[in-house]
Amino acid sequence: MISVLGVDVGGTKIAVGPVDDTGARLAAPLVEPSRSRDTESFLAGLEATLRRALLEFARFGPRAIGLACAGTVDTGRGVVVTSPNLPLVEVPVAQAMQDALGVPIVIENDANAAVLGEAVAGAAIDFRHVVMLTLGTGVGGGLLLDGRIYHGANGGAGELGHMVVQKGGLACRCGSHGCLEMYASGPALARYAAARIGDPAQDPDDALHDLYRRGVLTGEAVAGLARHGYPGAVGAVRELADWLGVGLVSIANTFDPQMIVVGGGVSGLGEALIARARDHVRENAMAPARDRVRIASARLGNAAGMIGAALVAWEALGRGRA
Repeated sequence: MISVLGVDVGGTKIAVGPVDDTGARLAAPLVEPSRSRDTESFLAGLEATLRRALLEFARFGPRAIGLACAGTVDTGRGVVVTSPNLPLVEVPVAQAMQDALGVPIVIENDANAAVLGEAVAGAAIDFRHVVMLTLGTGVGGGLLLDGRIYHGANGGAGELGHMVVQKGGLACRCGSHGCLEMYASGPALARYAAARIGDPAQDPDDALHDLYRRGVLTGEAVAGLARHGYPGAVGAVRELADWLGVGLVSIANTFDPQMIVVGGGVSGLGEALIARARDHVRENAMAPARDRVRIASARLGNAAGMIGAALVAWEALGRGRA
């Protein structure tokens, strides 16, 4: 059997698994902590994890490794230009791992890898024009245009979380103000819920106040309450969905995609989130995208980046680049 290893490199963990050329996972992934104290320790930890994975999955005959990494990635040079959660600035991660392991390695932005994974093996199968928005601690984006990942001139395309949706709005960690990330992320959901504390109609049994008092009023916790119908949490989800809809209108008008896939942890809310945002697109986007674009939750979950990274490696093998 022949495979490649797909790797999802995060700030807290690294997941590695063998994937065939159709995007099918061949085994449960190896998941290990990510060392993000400094560049040297990160690279050493990544190398150690990949060595273990090559041994554990040797029966699948891995021929190459594809890395999915958050941040701006220069795929041609195999360099992470900058990353929000990792100590990487102009670091040639792919070459460093290839030199250490003797295995062909390619690297891709994590959201770009995720949109490719969803297009080949997830929610957007057989679509060639797909935009993915990932809602988590931040908001990321990936672009699949005419069947190819679109990187832009410098590898920085797809930073959809940093579309400005509110002039003079909240300060974002990117240095701008009013970015979509500040209004449609997990922390935004928690913020909307916190604003409802003390309102008897929104928090009648003090469920939100209790989470806040215990320091666990997170987007994930609010989503859990929303699934059980708690009014303040439901209201917070609706507020986030409205802002998500604003972002989706701009995406639909700009790219005219066949599908917009919404992934990341917040997307676990499913139709409770997506339906309201979809309605906003139907009411405010321009034709023909307004009437034709499909908006759906991601299907691959946390595996999308790993699968997409493996598919990038398969593509590189086919072109003789790996």
